[in-house]
Parts: sequence; C-alpha cells; structure tokens
Amino acid sequence: MKILIADDHRLIVEDLKSMIAEIMPEAEITGSSEPSEILPLCRKNGFHVIFLDIELDDINGIKLAEKILNEFPRTNIIYITGYEKYALESYRTHASGFLLKPIDPCMLEDALNNLRFPVSSITENMLVSQNLSGAVIGMKIKKCREERGMSRNDFAEELGCVLSTVVRWENGTRLPDVAMLMRIANLLGVTLSDLVE
Repeated sequence: MKILIADDHRLIVEDLKSMIAEIMPEAEITGSSEPSEILPLCRKNGFHVIFLDIELDDINGIKLAEKILNEFPRTNIIYITGYEKYALESYRTHASGFLLKPIDPCMLEDALNNLRFPVSSITENMLVSQNLSGAVIGMKIKKCREERGMSRNDFAEELGCVLSTVVRWENGTRLPDVAMLMRIANLLGVTLSDLVE
C-alpha cells in the first residue's frame, strides 16, 4: 500500500509515519510538509491513501482533495486536523476518514481498516506466479460459486461481465485482475486469501 502524509508540520508527519509503520510495516510511506509538492507527488506515485491536513499554509486541504480526486478518484483521503468544525464539510469529498489531532493510534488503525476503496496487498504478478495459468484460482472460484448455489449466468450478471469471461476464469485460461478478485470474494462471501492461497 502506498501512503502519503501531507501536513505542514514536519513533526506531525514524522509521528504519523511511525504510527502507520507499526500498524502496516509493509506500507510505502511518503511524507511532505510542502503543500506545493502534494499534487506532483500524487501524479508520480499513485497513492492508495493520503492523510491530508485541512489547514495547509495558504491551501485548504479539502479543496486540494477535490483536485486530487478529480485526477485519481479511487484515492482514499483521510483528513487530519485539530478542528472538529471541518468534519461535515470534509465529507463532501466522500472521505475515507476524519481524524482529530493528536491522532489516537486506535482511531488510526480503524481508519486504515475501513477504507472507502479497500487496497489489497496481493498483486497480479503474485497471483500469476503463485497459481500457474490461474487454474488454481479458477477451481476455487467455481467451487465457491457452486457451494453458494449460483449459476454461471447469475454469477456473471452480478459481476457485470459476460458468461464467457466466467468460463475462462473457471477453466484457468484467464485470470481476474485484483480489483475483480476482490469483488468476486465479496460476492461469494469469502476472503481474498480463500481464493488465492
């Protein structure tokens, strides 16, 4: 998971980096105290989660979030601020979270565990290398689908894809991308690990 922490107070950035590193040791965490760097950093790195201060020098963090989301709509924005008065306004951007400073570690972990756009640590390359040709994943998808009494047609309709795609997944000639695998797991009531491990 790629995370950006943007706050004009360097100490807050460093503290938050340490807290997140304890919760998610595998995360790639970038920090910035320069508001002018934030949008270019987003363009360069494609962050999954951005912790964004609302009062950034001369820049309003909510307006900055709108610009970020205009370019990267599936970014999880978690606002960090010392002022409760921004809570309602912040949700105009469909934020993933709103944390008051000083940030409580339990609230931070809860925000990361309940992202608006969940982020999987499983990459397509990991799936392909672990399950040659997708055959193992295909068999698991078929087994879970059948256990839930779903026909291939119903399954395809629920996922918004064509029947031939489901057939290819199940016979292992095609592998769903990570986002689709997350949707499949959700539809079948299983975890992503149940399908790929």
